Amino acid sequence: MSTPFDMNYFLALGFIGVCIYFGVFLRARIRFLQKFLVPSCMIGGIGGMILMNLKLIPLEVELFQSIAYHFFIISFIGIGLTPQLKVPGQKGRGKQVARGAIWMGLINGGSMTSQALIGCLLFLCFGLVGFDFPLQFGLFLPLGYTQGPGQALAIGKAWEAAGLTNAITMGLAVAAVGFLFAFFVGIPLINWGIRRGFTAMGKVELPDYFKRGTFLEKEQGEPLGIQTTHSGNVDSLAFQVCAIGIVYMLTYGLYALLTKLFGKLDPAMWGFFFFWALLVGILVKAVMGKTGNGHLLDRGSQIRLTGLSVDLLLTATLISVKAGVVWEYIIPLLILCLLGGIWTTFYVLYFGRRSGEMSFERMIVQYGVNTGTVSTGLLLLRVVDPEFKTTAALETGLYSLAATPFITGVMVVIAFGPKWGLNVYHQIGIYLGLLALILALLKLLGFWKKRVW
Repeated sequence: MSTPFDMNYFLALGFIGVCIYFGVFLRARIRFLQKFLVPSCMIGGIGGMILMNLKLIPLEVELFQSIAYHFFIISFIGIGLTPQLKVPGQKGRGKQVARGAIWMGLINGGSMTSQALIGCLLFLCFGLVGFDFPLQFGLFLPLGYTQGPGQALAIGKAWEAAGLTNAITMGLAVAAVGFLFAFFVGIPLINWGIRRGFTAMGKVELPDYFKRGTFLEKEQGEPLGIQTTHSGNVDSLAFQVCAIGIVYMLTYGLYALLTKLFGKLDPAMWGFFFFWALLVGILVKAVMGKTGNGHLLDRGSQIRLTGLSVDLLLTATLISVKAGVVWEYIIPLLILCLLGGIWTTFYVLYFGRRSGEMSFERMIVQYGVNTGTVSTGLLLLRVVDPEFKTTAALETGLYSLAATPFITGVMVVIAFGPKWGLNVYHQIGIYLGLLALILALLKLLGFWKKRVW
């Protein structure tokens, strides 16, 4: 049908909405999905992927990839703009919060580094037995698991621009399997910890609405946020969304400036757009605070907008997976994902049991983060700490400061290593060095203790 304006993006958003509603419907009625707290966006995304691969939806998969990429960026902008969490009763626990955030950061960095190492080693093994599995596909393990679907999509897009076919689909497939580990291994881990008494809050009984995923009319829901502007002037939600738009525009302007100064940017640079957007968001928040306008940024609204972005991102990610491409590489892909998931489970559990106080809460957050996203980690945390009475939630908002040097280092090697002449053996050496440094820091800072549970 001929239309005066391009309607496809909004039609794609409409289909994403149908998928999420379908997921909400199934989650509210199927106990198996409630038991493992499978998010509606994941349930609906799988349904959408099936319909897309059956050619029943007359929309291009590239539309959903584009939507996923942009909401990935928006989710990080939201994190940058979100004011710091103020938790009652946690004043004076700064040292504990700092140590917890540093532990999480080191574990996050070690997870990405070790997953990259596994990807390289499996690339060599696959070559020995005759599997045609590019090194970049192996490196989707840290991109899809520790960094999440948005980063796998962004780097996959850059690799496709450089001539590697089917990179996006492979990256999204790895990320999707990571979420399966997050919920279908993470929830049994939580139940085991609760039964053994490892959690700070003791045995926690989840309310029905938490399992069901929806509130009944009589049940009290959480507030979406607070009004920071008068609706007679500008709607408060519009103000919060505009802040995200401004940060996006400023970050794009930064890239435009770099293009003017240095010429056309390497496609891999667009894989780092999220990182610069995060920094610009933090800068905008700081400037608003210094000028006495920081209170206009509402924490609750920004968290909701970040959550909205993650839901749309994950649904669009799953819809974008091409089953035919996945099937072509099914054996090495399964080996990569299963070995990566098993290693990540062992790694996070091993160091979690040796980290000291609140070790279970911190461990389960990092398990969710290193197989899904930060939102996944916080969802798992809410099972054992529903009201965020421990400092683990606050530490989750700060740990990226400690993780950034290691995450950025691995990302740079993955994205630019081939252009710099780094082969797989060079990369293995770099990842081993980074991992050794992280392990040494864990030991020196007293995070590698005797097992406490």
